[in-house]
Amino acid sequence: MHDSDTEQEQSLLAAAALGSLDPTDLAALEQVLARSPTARSELDQLREVVALLPYAAPPITPPAHVRASLMERIAADQAARQPLQSAPLPRRASRSMSVWLLSLTVIIVLLGWFTFTLQQQVIATNETNRRLLVAIEQLQASVTAGEERQSQLTTQLASYEQQLARLNEQIAQERLLVSFVSAPGVATRELRPTRSDLAARGEMYMYPGETQAVVIFSGLPALEPDRVYRFWLSDGVQRIAAGSFQVDATGLATLVITAPREVNAFTEVMVTVEPVTNPTPDAVEVILTGTL
Repeated sequence: MHDSDTEQEQSLLAAAALGSLDPTDLAALEQVLARSPTARSELDQLREVVALLPYAAPPITPPAHVRASLMERIAADQAARQPLQSAPLPRRASRSMSVWLLSLTVIIVLLGWFTFTLQQQVIATNETNRRLLVAIEQLQASVTAGEERQSQLTTQLASYEQQLARLNEQIAQERLLVSFVSAPGVATRELRPTRSDLAARGEMYMYPGETQAVVIFSGLPALEPDRVYRFWLSDGVQRIAAGSFQVDATGLATLVITAPREVNAFTEVMVTVEPVTNPTPDAVEVILTGTL
């Protein structure tokens, strides 16, 4: 069989599948089918494909610019074919047109299916990205909460360390006081109030020839934040500040002093109330005194 005969049979089969044969072509088709079982099987397959074409892809609404472009192309094709409408197309041209329409239909269906598949993939990708963003935000929130918690724990630890340091310092001072006051050979001197309305006193513990001494106060009233108690040593010529202190709610206070020379070289001690900064003579009041 020649190639031209094979091409003619293919055109007849395609046109028959699309239902576009005229009576003359239909008779030619019957002859082809009568002498070729293969042609009949091929025709059945083409008809099955044509029957399934409407269901091959979901309906998709094309964008407005695609619809407009397609309508312009259809109008242009109709204008180009207008001079040829008066003359009937040859049967071979009619069959070729049928094959072309079938191929175009298959291409359009495949493009629609591809577009739908691509849209589904884009939707799935967007959903995956959204879930990843949510997971990242949750992770960032967890990290931020962990950092805040760590900062709080660090602050608490620093506060506990400061409290522990103060307790250790207080314990060390109390041990020093106990050992100092209870040691044999310690000398005691009493500090008395300078006013009759003041029920306060002080006990000074010292060793001859030593520069350190301990003074325990009781009955002193609490002062305003801008005022302070100050302890003085005097040798009759000059007066030397040996420390300042505040009292607790019960009026008690303990002061460890370190003199510039042995404590028993001084003849008098005293306690004053004065401003914390820039005290003037008229703002200083002596409230406790004692002799060494």
